[in-house]
Amino acid sequence: MTRSANDKYVETAILTASKEDLIVRVFDILVVAAQQAVEKMHADVGDIEGIHRALLRAQRALAVLMGALDMEIGGELSVNLFRVYEFWHHELVMANMQKDVVRVERLLPDFIDYRKTWAEAVSQWKAMQRSDDEGSSPTSSGFAAVG
Repeated sequence: MTRSANDKYVETAILTASKEDLIVRVFDILVVAAQQAVEKMHADVGDIEGIHRALLRAQRALAVLMGALDMEIGGELSVNLFRVYEFWHHELVMANMQKDVVRVERLLPDFIDYRKTWAEAVSQWKAMQRSDDEGSSPTSSGFAAVG
């Protein structure tokens, strides 16, 4: 079985991405999967399997985000993010069980906002790292550990 060029590109992009960039990519998956679930719930309520698969993908993305948190390094911030991700995960599970589009629609703006915030934070952190590399000495702040 041969893999497509797109599959190879995606694999290479993931393998070479920083931990911080991977967090943003997981949010991309979360947003897209939730949007697909909403579209399926509106367009084809009878596509139980398709709705389930989309919501399951979103749930898995949240499980990855929860697993990426380092409570020791991130402290209270990591604990609070875990609680948010856990709530979202619960809501997606309930939406999947009940096929309740409203639950997913309520979460989508938050998914998008958090994704945007993470992307901005990663961009700013990388800029700080570049300026540190050009200046005195590089820093190791453990940004991804909070993720």
